[in-house]
Amino acid sequence: MDNASSAADFIQASRILKINSPLGEDQLLPERVTIEESVSSLFEIRLVARTKKEQIKPEELIGRLLDVSVEVQQGDGEDIPAIRRPFNGLVTELNEGPPITRGLRSYAMVLRPQMWLLTRRSDCRIWMDKTSIEIAEILFSEHGIPAPDTSGVITSPPAQHYSVQFNERDFDYLCRRFEEDGLFYWFSHEDGKHKLHVADTANGWLGPSASAQGEKRVRLAQGSSDRNHINEWARRFSYVPGQRAGADWNFETPRMVPGTMTPSLVQMPDATKRELYEYPARISSVAEAERAQKLRAQASEADHDRVFGASTSRIIETGRRFTPYEVAHPDNVYGEHVIIKSIQTVVDRSYETNSNEPEYRNEFEAVPSRVPMTPHRETKRPRIEGTQVAIVAGPEGEEIHPDQYGRIKVWFPWDRKAKKDGSDTCWVRVAQTWAGGGWGGQTIPRIGMEVMVAYVDGDPDRPLVTGVVPNTANGVPYDLPANKTRMVMRSNTHKGQGFNEMSFEDEAGKEQLFLHAQKDHDIHVLNDTRERIEHDRHQHVANDKTGFVGGDYEQVVTGNVSIAVGQNKLTEYLLSRTMNMFGNFSDFMQKMRIPDPFNFAKGNYQMFIEKNKSEIVHGGSSEIVGVAKSTIVGNLLQTTVGKKMSLIVRGRYDADIGRVHNINVGHQFNIRVGENVLITMSKEGDVTIKAKRIRFQADRIDEN
Repeated sequence: MDNASSAADFIQASRILKINSPLGEDQLLPERVTIEESVSSLFEIRLVARTKKEQIKPEELIGRLLDVSVEVQQGDGEDIPAIRRPFNGLVTELNEGPPITRGLRSYAMVLRPQMWLLTRRSDCRIWMDKTSIEIAEILFSEHGIPAPDTSGVITSPPAQHYSVQFNERDFDYLCRRFEEDGLFYWFSHEDGKHKLHVADTANGWLGPSASAQGEKRVRLAQGSSDRNHINEWARRFSYVPGQRAGADWNFETPRMVPGTMTPSLVQMPDATKRELYEYPARISSVAEAERAQKLRAQASEADHDRVFGASTSRIIETGRRFTPYEVAHPDNVYGEHVIIKSIQTVVDRSYETNSNEPEYRNEFEAVPSRVPMTPHRETKRPRIEGTQVAIVAGPEGEEIHPDQYGRIKVWFPWDRKAKKDGSDTCWVRVAQTWAGGGWGGQTIPRIGMEVMVAYVDGDPDRPLVTGVVPNTANGVPYDLPANKTRMVMRSNTHKGQGFNEMSFEDEAGKEQLFLHAQKDHDIHVLNDTRERIEHDRHQHVANDKTGFVGGDYEQVVTGNVSIAVGQNKLTEYLLSRTMNMFGNFSDFMQKMRIPDPFNFAKGNYQMFIEKNKSEIVHGGSSEIVGVAKSTIVGNLLQTTVGKKMSLIVRGRYDADIGRVHNINVGHQFNIRVGENVLITMSKEGDVTIKAKRIRFQADRIDEN
């Protein structure tokens, strides 16, 4: 190179490397580029260039797309332009070097795909009912990146009902979703842009690029240094696991543990003894297990047959098919392969020396084109150790919102997009004190309550509510620490005022079991119930009280029995004293040889009725009074007997009538005294007197 040449004389025309940048034509002069590409990885282009500008401002290149191209075939004048292979990437690093000769300055840059921007943002986010393809499209749109090419996806992956991105970069979350669904990806380049390709089968591999002019055959010549030759080719076979197996738990099928095993298609001795088993396999059915283990087996099989090579061919590209051929040994037939990884190095020293012989070399890995590069699940899944806080969610206007399993909806403080109405989250199981076939505990946390959430196997996609905790909005039922000795179970009335409560007071000397029913209190006992009260019992019924005894009723009262009906005004009462129900009465019963079918109380029995008393006995009615019986009627006493009435007085019968005593007999009236006196009066008007002697004594006797 002529030392007299100035920087202004340098141009990129006819050179192996060329840069097209926002700085303008020929402002960056590339000297060296290293391009690393791999399936299911972000490419990286490391570029060293000279600049004619004294200094480049970072914002002029950082975050902007830049093209660097490699000459594949020289042109022939203006009629036949050179064929170049483009690479396009986003400038993510800019390293400023020292000034060098001819007023130039050296810079080093790193170019990456726009998808790399997904590594610059992390989030805590819930994805509902989205496939991994849909997530890729959403994330690319949010980052302002062109949508990926998903034409290579033959079978669309299933949507995951509930998937959590927890403290993960967008890129990591998307990659692990791709890995779970067996999707692999790579990039293609054009002038001014690059594109992400996604596939799930080998049918998704691309054919030759435009720079290859449709030619997919590449000459293989071991040890050759000629241009556009494969000069190293080594095939490696690896031992892979004989089968993949996995299992998991699904609470909706408790009698069957979902799981399966899938043998490898690669034949190995005793292969089935080399099984890779995993639990939990993140599946809920046998169908999901079969799909998951098939993808895991395919990932292992992709490692079995691998080619490692090197070449000077400038048309070999990651993700594209090619077929090697030999001229020296035409009988050696090579099948179609696909580049899955490559490292290309290009050096151009023409800006500094008189040499115009650039250096180009690449190293690559390839697999047969029939092999899908199903990825291993290498992206680390987030784990949540311990518990987290969540708030119970539900529709507006509701207080309790469970499903048939008692699961609830919650929203998490880390979810910045939460709608807080339960529409954007999954049903979460609630741990109970006991669970059985129709029995056990049932406590449903209510909307707005703060709950503690654990995660089954630490998986953010598997939350489990383990308890409810109070806060300033949902305080404790009794003031603390004033009521620190009280244990309480209180629930508030649904959409109303009131509560049910059972509480225990444990303070010494004040121990108490308190039960409050806001409305009804029902007790159902299939056999016996026993109650023992060591002191008093008080019962207050504000309205009616009814009772039914299907058999006998027995009650022993060792003191007095008082029954008051109404207040103060009595229509029936015991006048002078209460009945002694044990002393003389018991002796009387024994003397009368009356069997004792009763249990006697030892004290008094009093009954007070404010208004009326009615008594109906369908059979017979007997009353035995041991000493005396007094009946006081304030106004009228009337006794009606349907057939016969007998009155037996063993001693004396006295009647004291204040004014009038009327006796009305329908047929015959008889008066008998002893054996000698009989007076008979009939309705016909006959009066018969039978006696030994009749005496009349009066002041006057009138005859009519």
